[in-house]
Amino acid sequence: MIELDYSQLISKLSKPPTVPYPVILPDFFVDHFVLVPTLEEFIQDIKKLAHQGGGNLLGSKQFIRRGGNCVNTASALFALGIDSKLIVTTDEYGKSLLEALAPSGLDLRHIHTDGQLSSTVSLETEFEGRKVNVMVSDSGSASDFKFSDLSSADIQLIKNSGLVALVNLNHNKHGANLAHDLFKMVKESTRAITFMDIGDPSGNVELIEPLLKKAIKSENLDILGLNENEVGWLSWALTGQEHWLNIVKNPTDWIKGAKLISQVTGIRVILHTPHFAASIVGDAVVSVPAFQVETKIACGSGDAFNAGLIYGLLLDLDHIEQLILANAVAAMYISSQDSSHPSRNAVIRFLKSKPAVSSNGKKLLME
Repeated sequence: MIELDYSQLISKLSKPPTVPYPVILPDFFVDHFVLVPTLEEFIQDIKKLAHQGGGNLLGSKQFIRRGGNCVNTASALFALGIDSKLIVTTDEYGKSLLEALAPSGLDLRHIHTDGQLSSTVSLETEFEGRKVNVMVSDSGSASDFKFSDLSSADIQLIKNSGLVALVNLNHNKHGANLAHDLFKMVKESTRAITFMDIGDPSGNVELIEPLLKKAIKSENLDILGLNENEVGWLSWALTGQEHWLNIVKNPTDWIKGAKLISQVTGIRVILHTPHFAASIVGDAVVSVPAFQVETKIACGSGDAFNAGLIYGLLLDLDHIEQLILANAVAAMYISSQDSSHPSRNAVIRFLKSKPAVSSNGKKLLME
């Protein structure tokens, strides 16, 4: 692990050059957050109500936010001062909700309204000493977005971009073909960076094999973003070894799994976890511990991380600076009172404060 020094990053963020816009696609969800103290207590209370034939569970804090990996990432980039573009499909009602919930000024010109609203209930709670978010989703149009759904205006938007990010494929039954066709087109007609974050594939395991073959191993994908759970699923698919499916409880295997994926596929893997982040290219690993903050919201933390990473890629920062920036954006988001994304100046102030880093992260990266 390299010793952290924020001075050069702060300098670069203080007077950043203009960067080409990124395009993110393809999902928009309406997120309904429900905050409860612990999972065990919540389940016990639900069972009590069920035993009495139903009833109303009071006392939880709840709120509605715009959601979906695409919209959250684009919104976080917009907060950083980036003219991010998004391409999503919903219905007319979903469009009106997105217009009401999105930050003012975010480019919403590429919303398709010939689909269905996607929605999620995110249960934010604590389980086994860790903040977790358990999501219950109606995938809506997120399950059916295809490359052929892109309009000529969408294609032109993509061709003029500096980075194309495809996210939240775990809902999509066409995910492998969408990734293959999109990244093939991007590499054949542009110089844009290609980035993918598949999301949790546990509910759509059938996606993994074709996604590995058609997209991840295709040489058209530059960077693959994964958390520790997703590393486990891909490592299992590549090796057939069942122990990878228990990776979440074995933190010392997180980087090992990411290295395995990078070595087999030849791709750069960005691993983000609650304790640290790492950039892996074959055997080469650059890693930094996460910032130690009080987690108030977990849903969307990966999107905030990806936004910081994408900004770092567009700025052509060193790998370690990309990770620090991504960690800072994620830390500020999860510790915010209202699940808000930080501005570039707020990130600079955060880094200047010399925030503490995760002791667990430091320990894991020393092993």
